[in-house]
Amino acid sequence: MAQSIINRISNSCSCSRKEAEKYLNGEIQHLRELKELDDLRFSDIVTACESLGLEHDYVEYFIENI
Repeated sequence: MAQSIINRISNSCSCSRKEAEKYLNGEIQHLRELKELDDLRFSDIVTACESLGLEHDYVEYFIENI
């Protein structure tokens, strides 16, 4: 699943797969930090999807990876 997400990010952001993976990992890390601070909201996950150019269908992926 991660590879298809990286492909989608790469296409939507017009960047390399390596850059897309870096962006994805950065968003996941940010969400993990919010979770550790007990400040994670559903809207934060939706915002992560939107900032990466992903549909909201990928919210589950982020939930599973944080």
